[in-house]
Amino acid sequence: MTALSRRARRLVTANLTIAATVITMLIAWDLFGHLPLPLGVAGHEGSTVIVGLNGLRLLSSRAWRRAGTGTGAGS
Repeated sequence: MTALSRRARRLVTANLTIAATVITMLIAWDLFGHLPLPLGVAGHEGSTVIVGLNGLRLLSSRAWRRAGTGTGAGS
């Protein structure tokens, strides 16, 4: 596996964790308290923006330069 693919895999795992955590917190808040709909929408959309921006880090040239210096069987 190349360094870039390892980075991408870690990033996907982190993004799934972030999204699942935020959604779980919003569901718990709604079940054990009263979550206003606008706040629930803002929380969900906010987590979506965070996940999207986090994923965009793979497009930076720095990520590609780091991947190019990786060593391993595929390099």
